[in-house]
Amino acid sequence: MEDIFNNPFGIKVLSSLILAIVITVFAKIAISISQKNKERISESQYVIKYTAVFFFGIAMVVIWLDGIGPMLTALTIVAAALTIVAKEIILNFLGSFVIFWRELFAIGDRVQVGDHAGDVIDKGLLYFTLLELGQDQSTGHSTGRMIKIPNSLVHTLPIINATRGAGFIWNEMTFSVTRKSDWEKGKILLLEVANEYSRANSIDLEKVKRTFEKNKIYFNTLTPKVYISVGMFGVKLTLRYICRARLIRESEEFITTRFLHKLEPGLIELTEEQ
Repeated sequence: MEDIFNNPFGIKVLSSLILAIVITVFAKIAISISQKNKERISESQYVIKYTAVFFFGIAMVVIWLDGIGPMLTALTIVAAALTIVAKEIILNFLGSFVIFWRELFAIGDRVQVGDHAGDVIDKGLLYFTLLELGQDQSTGHSTGRMIKIPNSLVHTLPIINATRGAGFIWNEMTFSVTRKSDWEKGKILLLEVANEYSRANSIDLEKVKRTFEKNKIYFNTLTPKVYISVGMFGVKLTLRYICRARLIRESEEFITTRFLHKLEPGLIELTEEQ
């Protein structure tokens, strides 16, 4: 044992082992605390793990290069080399910090990056993974395929997050009725169906409004509204309403089915083209 303490190499090895044990223990304690606080476990594990690895790497450089001066020199050389041969890797790595610390999205969020949209199922240092949505993204249905997207894209492309605001979005549906139809009655029926949808799915619009406002998103009202316009084939009734971001197609089916049941032949008739 005395030989180890008299050997600079042995001291460095021992210091490295002790540091690894200490960081591992603290990381496990931090994860345990985050679980007790009911935070997103997956998110906490990522942040804690990468933070621990970062500090361990810095400590290793300090221990093995005997101080901050050689460390900075070594880091400068490594950074210059990496910039030349691994630019994309560096940008992906930096992108991971942007994602984690700016909280662009979390595991489970539904996002769109460029032409790709899906649910986030994994986040890493170089890539994040989406469970792909179909080409008609408004349906909210998955294709079952996974997309690996480089983290570097968050520097240059807009990130559309459908679930971070309140988990609800505005959706619009348009029905076209003939000019001879009682479009005013159609407007009333469409609003009734929209309100039925909110009640059937326990959507508390006031609660949703408060959730939006917590995220600094402000709307005067979230109640459904029907807009009237004239189209080539008749009068257009466009319903704008709030629905859950993941249940767009289900909401459209609910509203369409009940609206069709309420239509009265000879009074309100749909046009051939919608």
